Amino acid sequence: MSSTLFYPLVTIAAILGLFLSLYIRHKKASKKVLVCPLKANCDDVIHSEYSKFFGIPVELMGMGYYILVALIYTGLQFQPDLIPASAILWVLGLTATALLFSLYLTIIQAIVLRQWCSWCLMSAGLCATIFYGVVAGSTMDVLAILAEYKFLILIFHNIGFALGLGGAVMADFFFFRFLKDLKISEDESKTLSMVSEVVWFGLALLVISGIGLYLPEMARLNESGKFLVKMIVVAVIIINGVFLNLKISPQLVKISFGGKHKHKMGELRGFRKLAFALGAVSITSWFAAFILGIFRSVPLSFIQLLSIYVIAIGIAVSLSQILEIHLTRKSNA
Repeated sequence: MSSTLFYPLVTIAAILGLFLSLYIRHKKASKKVLVCPLKANCDDVIHSEYSKFFGIPVELMGMGYYILVALIYTGLQFQPDLIPASAILWVLGLTATALLFSLYLTIIQAIVLRQWCSWCLMSAGLCATIFYGVVAGSTMDVLAILAEYKFLILIFHNIGFALGLGGAVMADFFFFRFLKDLKISEDESKTLSMVSEVVWFGLALLVISGIGLYLPEMARLNESGKFLVKMIVVAVIIINGVFLNLKISPQLVKISFGGKHKHKMGELRGFRKLAFALGAVSITSWFAAFILGIFRSVPLSFIQLLSIYVIAIGIAVSLSQILEIHLTRKSNA
């Protein structure tokens, strides 16, 4: 199949995505109910706290993304000389990011909101279609381009680390500072949610750029114990982040120590202990990934590095539980 046949596919999918985003925006702006073809509750989803990222409505971000992709691929069809070859690489990174973001939003619907929005699922499907079309229709030697732009990709990789690690440190700092009065208020919970968005953005940048660094050198990296442990650490960060940000964060206002609890479930100490433990896993894993990333080579085997990481996790979790016990005793004093 000719690669140019994928250009109309990407363009059509982008235009459909644009009209879909415009439709959702119109319904929200006019405050009209968004009817859900799946007979679920689309309105609850598009008006939830997760309908914005960094304060920007998701549908507006989608509109910008779909317009950009449509313009580039329309240009590739009719005026290919005007589009530099490197633009395809940037579009590939952008479409991969959009695909991950749509997956993130789908997970939120399934785990947090427990509501399905047909239009949101359609948008996720269009993101997947665009990604497939961009990859399948590329006429470039992607590996050669990735190798050529390695330094630039490495810069984005380091920015991802800085945002992720910095966000994780700030989240822990704010968490324990907010607990000085032995409770988390609604405003404090919102602040922590904003910081978690920085962490998610940094993680997405880290993963996308990491793939760009990995593909040209996969044969060498697959034999590196340091690299394999780093991949395990990143996987832990992702899985831990899903639970921490999607299950724990929405309940932070319910984990206060002692006193009166307005919610029906009481003090939720077990839930609070889990929040402390997952926070410890997050900050330890981010520092482990950072340390593994800054050293070009480490004179330790895969098993040795993994053992050190597991021990560090165990120590961090134990300290978090000791701190939780201390705060509990303080609240009962």
